[in-house]
Amino acid sequence: MARTTAEIKKQMTDAFMADETLREKYGLEQDATWNDSFSSVSFENILLFIVAACCHVLELLMDQYLKDVNDKIASAVVASVPWYYKKALEFQWGDPLVLNETTLQYEYEKTDESKQVVKYAAVRDKGTCVQILVSGESNGAPAALSNDVLTVFKQYMNRVKVAGVVLNINSRNSDHLQLFATITIDPLVLNTQGELHNDGTKPVESAIADYLKNIVYGGTFNKTRLVDAIQNAEGVLDVELGECMYMADGEESYTTISGNNYVGVSGSYVADELANTLVYVVQN
Repeated sequence: MARTTAEIKKQMTDAFMADETLREKYGLEQDATWNDSFSSVSFENILLFIVAACCHVLELLMDQYLKDVNDKIASAVVASVPWYYKKALEFQWGDPLVLNETTLQYEYEKTDESKQVVKYAAVRDKGTCVQILVSGESNGAPAALSNDVLTVFKQYMNRVKVAGVVLNINSRNSDHLQLFATITIDPLVLNTQGELHNDGTKPVESAIADYLKNIVYGGTFNKTRLVDAIQNAEGVLDVELGECMYMADGEESYTTISGNNYVGVSGSYVADELANTLVYVVQN
């Protein structure tokens, strides 16, 4: 941001008065100030004012130049993964798009966050296409868009996308997980149903739910991080993770997760029947 002429001039006069050689040449006392030493019509005062005014104008020109460059960048379509992610979240249910004659991009006439029904998005560049996963929200968790909303969203993305790019757009309910584990507990803190003695809550189940909820939408389920989450739950001494299985939205049976990671097709995860798949034991 451009400094004022007065600000620039003061920096110059402060530097002048701090220079011991100049003070000696002008015969200035140690406690003398610029205003006490030079009149407003003195050659020095006028010269520094002219230089400060020129600097001020130059800084104004640079500010305007930077603004013009930033506006140019903002108006350009950079069809990167983050750009598609941003456009997905900008979708407004029920509003028409208008063509901006300056940028030649389709956009909404007015931003209305109350109509932005896409709350979660994940974009993956698959080489031959751009895969976009989206979800709405229900009770603070991702939920699949209705068919009506998804159809309109696809039309919106095909309107704003770069010509020639193939989009693969889906919205599905969370992948279901079955997680089997044997958990060694501190019997002074937990009972063999995994409940805290003091309030009856289940810290292990809460820890698992929190871990799954905090996986970034479109991210990867990781067995090691699951064990870490369980291990950090109150009253847990040790964890032996057993089989982990998944069932994607639309499937009717579970499939064993091979390896340490699983990338869900929906972008989010929920655990099923933890009361039946977690076994709590007391170490002998």
